Amino acid sequence: MLTPTAREIRLLAISTIALLAASAPAHAQGGASPSGEDAMPGDIVVTAQKRSERLIEAPQSVTALAAEDLAKLAATDFADFANTVPGLQFTTQGAGTSQISLRGVTTGADVGPTVGIYVDDVPYGSSSAFANGVRRALDVGLFDLDRIEVLRGPQGTLYGASSMGGVLKYVMRTPSLSDFGGSAQLGLADTRQGGTSYDVAATLNAPVARDKLAVRASGYYSRDGGFSDNVATGRKDVDRGKVYGGRVELYARPTDELTVRLTGFAQNIRRDGNGYTAYTLAGDRIAGTLDQAHPLAEPFRNDFRLVSGTLAYDFGGATLSSISSYQSNKAFQTTDGSAVYATLLNLLFGVPAQAVGIDELARTRKFTQEIRLASESGKPIEWLLGGFYTREKSLLHQFGNVFGAGLAPLPVNLVDARIRSTYREYALFGDVTWHLTDRFDVTGGIRYARNKQAFEQDAAGLLVTSGPRRTSKEGVTTYLANARYKFSRHVTAYARFATGYRPGGPNFLVIDPATGLRGAPDTYASDTLDSYEIGIKAETADRSFGIDLSAFYIDWKNIQLLSQVAGVSTYLNAGGAHIKGSELTLTARPSRRWLFSGAFAYNDGYVAEANAALGARKGERLPNTPHLTAALNADYRLVDSPLEPRLGATLRYVSDREASFDANPGVPQYHLPAYTSIDVRAGITVGPVDAQLYVRNLLDVRGQLSAQTILSSLGGPAQVTMLQPRTIGLKLTTGF
Repeated sequence: MLTPTAREIRLLAISTIALLAASAPAHAQGGASPSGEDAMPGDIVVTAQKRSERLIEAPQSVTALAAEDLAKLAATDFADFANTVPGLQFTTQGAGTSQISLRGVTTGADVGPTVGIYVDDVPYGSSSAFANGVRRALDVGLFDLDRIEVLRGPQGTLYGASSMGGVLKYVMRTPSLSDFGGSAQLGLADTRQGGTSYDVAATLNAPVARDKLAVRASGYYSRDGGFSDNVATGRKDVDRGKVYGGRVELYARPTDELTVRLTGFAQNIRRDGNGYTAYTLAGDRIAGTLDQAHPLAEPFRNDFRLVSGTLAYDFGGATLSSISSYQSNKAFQTTDGSAVYATLLNLLFGVPAQAVGIDELARTRKFTQEIRLASESGKPIEWLLGGFYTREKSLLHQFGNVFGAGLAPLPVNLVDARIRSTYREYALFGDVTWHLTDRFDVTGGIRYARNKQAFEQDAAGLLVTSGPRRTSKEGVTTYLANARYKFSRHVTAYARFATGYRPGGPNFLVIDPATGLRGAPDTYASDTLDSYEIGIKAETADRSFGIDLSAFYIDWKNIQLLSQVAGVSTYLNAGGAHIKGSELTLTARPSRRWLFSGAFAYNDGYVAEANAALGARKGERLPNTPHLTAALNADYRLVDSPLEPRLGATLRYVSDREASFDANPGVPQYHLPAYTSIDVRAGITVGPVDAQLYVRNLLDVRGQLSAQTILSSLGGPAQVTMLQPRTIGLKLTTGF
C-alpha cells in the first residue's frame, strides 16, 4: 500500500505550520475574492483560474452547470449532463468506464487522459498510461454538488499534465457555518425494454460552533436497471448496476484570517456487465436492437477513496493556500475477448479455444500536495505563485482465461502480466495579470514540470514476456497568455494562447507471435499542443439576454498513439493534427416565466499528414467528434402560483462521427450516424416537497453514442453504446 513518505509528511507539516503560524482576512475559496469584489446576486462565480471571478469575466471558454441545472435534467451521473456541454465528447459502456475529451483532442482509443478531472482542487486518477486511467473517468454521484465547471482548451499552466484538452471540475458544496439544515431526494424510473431504476440521497449540514465550525455529510445510492440483453447467454439487462457513496466535510474558520476544510469521500460502482449493442463494422445489427452476443459475463466494479485537506490564510495582501490529498482507486473488469483471442489461439497455436476472458485489475494510489500564494484581486497587478508534487503507485494485472467446448477451462497461459509503475512529478507555476487600465488587462503564465517514472513488467504467456525495470525522466514547460477587454460590467472580450502536454514514459514489452520479435519501441514521448482562442461574453443589464461565443485553433504535435500487436496494447508517437472550431451559448429570459437557452459547437479536427501508425490519410477526421452539436432548452414556470408549476423540454442534436481511422488495422473504422433526441419534464411544489416528472428520449430514438472496435480486428463485432431508450421517471426532493 502506498502511504505518504517521511519526506512528504515533513512537506505537509511544514506547510500546515506555516499557515497556522501566520496572521491577518480569509476567503472561503482559498484564493482571492471575486475579481474587483463586485459579484452581485445572480452572478455566476467560478474558479477556473484558481481564484474566484465572475464567469462573464473569465478570459477563456467555461461552462458552469449549477446544481439547479443538474436537477432540471434529473441528472444522476456523467452521461446525463455530458451531451449538453458544448465541445464535450465521451465514449462509455457504463458508469466507471468512460473516456472523455474536449474540443476533439482525441485519437479515439487514447493512450492517456487529455482532460484533467478535479474534485474541488484535487486532481483525480493516474497521470501515467499504465493503469488504464484514460478509460476510468471519475463518474461522481451528482448530489450535493455546488456546480460543475468545464474548462475548454489546454490548462497546462495552472492544472499541469494531461489537461491538454481542458478540465472537468466537480465543485462540492461548502458547509454553512450558520445554518442547520438538510435535504433528501428520491427517484424512480422505468426504461422501455429495460429494467426499473431508482435512487435515494440525503444530506445534513450542522454548525458545531456558530460561525466557527460546521460539518456536512451526504450519502447516495442509485440503481440503474439497464437495458442491454446478451442473447448468447440469455441474460437480461446485463448492463444493470449501482453507484453508491458518501462524503463528509469538516469546515472551520477559527479566525477571520484562516479557513480549514477536511474532506473524506468514498464511492463504489458495481455492474453486472457493459452497456453496448453488437454491430457489424458495416453498421448492421448482429442481434436485436439493444442486444449483445458473447459467451462470457463482463462484471465491473470500482472503489474510489479520497481524503483531502485545504488550508487558506489571508495575509491581507495575499492568500496562502495548501491542498493535500491522498486517494486510492481500484477497478476490476472482465472483458470477453473471444472475438480476437479465441481466433488467434486457433490460427497460430492450434488451441481449440471457444472463448477467452481477460480479467483486469487496475489500482492506483496517489498523494498530492499543492501550495500557492495568490495576491489580492482588484489591484493594478495580480499574481499567483505555486508548487505542486504528486507521487503515484499503480498496478495493472491482466490474466487470460481460456475456455474450450462447453466453456470448459483449458490449461493455456495466454497472458499473465503484472505491470507495476510509479510516477513522480514536481512542478512550479505562476501567472501575472497587469491591469493596464480599468478595462484592459493582460496575463502571462508559465509552468515547469519534471516527472520521473519507473516501470516493471512481470509477465508470462504466449503474447507477453517479462522485461527489466525501466525508468524515464522528462521536463516540460507550458505557457499561457491572455488579453482581456471589459467593455462594461456586462461585456468582456478576450484572446488566449495556451499550451498543454501529456507525459510520455516507458513502454510495454510485447512479442509479435507471427515473428517472435518485439512489437513496440522501448519508450514513447510526450505529446504537446498549442491553442489559439478568441471570445466574447455579453449580457444585457437586466440579464434578459446573454451570449458566450468563442473560436479556436489547435496545433497538436507528436501525438501519442495506441497500437495493437496481436490484440495487446502498445504505445507510439507519430504525426500531428489540426483542430478548428467554435462554441456558442445563448440565453434568453423574455419574462419571469420563460427561460430559453441554446448550446452549440462546431468542430473540424483532422490529421495534418498521412499517418501509417494510425492508418490515417492526410485530412482524415479525428474520431469521436461530431462536426456539429446542439442542445436547446425551453422552460416555463408559473411564478405567481404557490405550487410553482413548470414545464420544460430539451432537444439534442449530434451529427455523425467516426470511431477510428479508415485503415487502422488494430482499431477498425466504424461510422456513427447522426441522431436527435427530445426530453420533456414537468414539475410542481407542494409544501416542502418538489416533484418532477420527466421523460428522456421521448421519441425512443436509437441514437448511437460511441463505439469501441478494439476487439473487431479479426471480424469481431463493434461494441456500440446506445442512447438510453425512452425512460419515464419521477424525482421527489425536500429540504429543511
